[in-house]
Amino acid sequence: MPELVPLSAVSRRRLLQILAAAGISGPAAVELIAQARKPISIDSLRGASAVLGEDFSDDRLKMIETALQRNLDQFQIVRDLEIDDLVEPAPIFNARRS
Repeated sequence: MPELVPLSAVSRRRLLQILAAAGISGPAAVELIAQARKPISIDSLRGASAVLGEDFSDDRLKMIETALQRNLDQFQIVRDLEIDDLVEPAPIFNARRS
């Protein structure tokens, strides 16, 4: 019998494989994973800062929480962007800044 893996050890890739095996794939699977994501809280930031060996004040943690939430909101905008299949990818990508 295969060994059971704790839920916290399941990677995003493995979770998508499990959902695909259950017949849930594509955007529906990604949406299910996104809904299961925990919101950012000051307590989780406090725990993360302890792991890093940092000690932030509550005011600083509140500013960090706001900045991270803003970044997540911006990432969600990019994820929600629908690009038509007729749009071709750029033939050359140059990441250098002017």
